[in-house]
Amino acid sequence: MDYQISKHQQIKQRRKIYLVALVIIAVITFGFVKFKNLVSPTVKNSGITISVAESGAIEATVPASGLIIPEYEVSITAPINSKIETVFRNAGESVSTGESILQLTKESSLVIYEKLNEEQRVNRNKINQLALALEKDLDDLKTQYSIKQIRIRSLETALAHEQSLLNIGGSTEENVKQAHLNLSVAQLELKQIKNQINNQQAMMKADLKSLGYEINIREKDINQISDKLRKASISSPRGGVITWINDKVGAEIAEGAELVRIADLSSFKVEATISETYADEVKAGRTAIVRINNADLRGKIINVQPAVQNGTVKFSITLNDKNSELLRPNLKADVFVVTSYTGNTIRVKNGTAFNGSEEQKIFVMNGKNAEIRNLKFGERNSDYVEVLSGIKAGDRVITSDMQEYMHLKSIEVK
Repeated sequence: MDYQISKHQQIKQRRKIYLVALVIIAVITFGFVKFKNLVSPTVKNSGITISVAESGAIEATVPASGLIIPEYEVSITAPINSKIETVFRNAGESVSTGESILQLTKESSLVIYEKLNEEQRVNRNKINQLALALEKDLDDLKTQYSIKQIRIRSLETALAHEQSLLNIGGSTEENVKQAHLNLSVAQLELKQIKNQINNQQAMMKADLKSLGYEINIREKDINQISDKLRKASISSPRGGVITWINDKVGAEIAEGAELVRIADLSSFKVEATISETYADEVKAGRTAIVRINNADLRGKIINVQPAVQNGTVKFSITLNDKNSELLRPNLKADVFVVTSYTGNTIRVKNGTAFNGSEEQKIFVMNGKNAEIRNLKFGERNSDYVEVLSGIKAGDRVITSDMQEYMHLKSIEVK
């Protein structure tokens, strides 16, 4: 027989159901936690990287990028406006000192050379004509000077004669004054001629000097053109390898345009760039490491450009081993500038586990388990990280990323 359940009983039944459900959930949660604590998590040995801590030196570095270039490279430019007439050598070929590489045409420069020589002949003729004309004028003045000297002696005699006549009453004061005046005028004219001679000599010297300057300038122009004509046959100034050449026969070449680049491939250097963030760390004399195909070459910074371009600073490195077999022209390389050196310290190989912090939790092997430890770090570079505390030499440190296990105190490594 059906009967109606009271509202109070319905509420009581629902509360009982809720309580049972909560107990079940709590039991399941408790069991899961207990199970999780009982079952230790594991990682495969093949999935992690382990570095053995060792005692050794560590160099702190900052990264840069470099380009290998020949230490000695010469660029030959066109000495004259011309065309490429003949090409004797090609890019990649070796050349010795004085060996012909290119031949340029000379026609336009020969025209200029002949014109300058003609102008020089005209100038030399001018200087001869001027010298003759000035010499003639000077001779005329000297003749006038001699005549005037004779005239003065005559006037001096006339003045003395008039003075004698005056003393015996045979002449007048007026005649004596006139004779004296004539002598004074003649003396002034003699002085004037003498000044003209001096001026003529100075002017002659100045004009000849001016023409001499012009002749010297033209002579230099002629020698310069002559030298350029000799250089129209392009030859190697030193032994090396042609790294680039303009081999387009018939191409018009402007004076100063690059024709050939020759490099000595027995010696190399590095041109490097570094972010302006590390600009203060780049100083002449500091050690730099150049890494090529996982091999390191050491050298020193010899030059740092003061200007910042596109957020980078350029600098040059001279290598200790300048003719290493690893070196190739225009080969890119990783560069590390050494900023400090620590001689005897604990170090482990760098890896993804390290985030750059001075202090960090890292897993360290203890038998088959990896236990989390708090490590303090010092200097670091791309290869090693210095560990100041937390481990000792011989400890095995997991250097791969273990971020997903950082909530655990230890894990088993299989």
